[in-house]
Amino acid sequence: MQHMGPTLGIALLVGFMIYRRTKRTIGLQKIVPSRLIFRIILFGVLGCMFLYLGVLHPINLVADGIGLICGLVLGHYAIKHTQFERQSDGMYYRTHLWVNIAVLALLVGRIAYRLLVMSSQGPVPGDPSANPMQLYGKDPWTIGIFFVLVSYYIRFFVFLLSKGK
Repeated sequence: MQHMGPTLGIALLVGFMIYRRTKRTIGLQKIVPSRLIFRIILFGVLGCMFLYLGVLHPINLVADGIGLICGLVLGHYAIKHTQFERQSDGMYYRTHLWVNIAVLALLVGRIAYRLLVMSSQGPVPGDPSANPMQLYGKDPWTIGIFFVLVSYYIRFFVFLLSKGK
């Protein structure tokens, strides 16, 4: 119960990010190179941090690799089905809706499952692994799904950056 505040804060932040991502998924989107570069760097740094944590837990390395491969395959499929339009004020694109929905559903489903499991178990007094942030790092499924997102978005954003030039 003592970790309810941070867990709720993380859930609200993730919910807001998912809302924004879903809103951007539908319709034409302008290619803005500065945003794409920022997102590539952000996902790259987060991916490197979790990859480093994966070295500490060898089973997570397997999940990292599987997640990276699945994300690259999804990214390749999305790239093949992305539509582009050149308008007077720049280049626009429309992403493949079903791939984005699948990636978001994986993320939302896994986070909801982890929050449900964490809330039903409750922390064990004196247990250092009772910290919710540490629990995310020890779960290979969550880490694997995170790497699906990392590799998908980095691959897709690099492609958009090259296409926008």
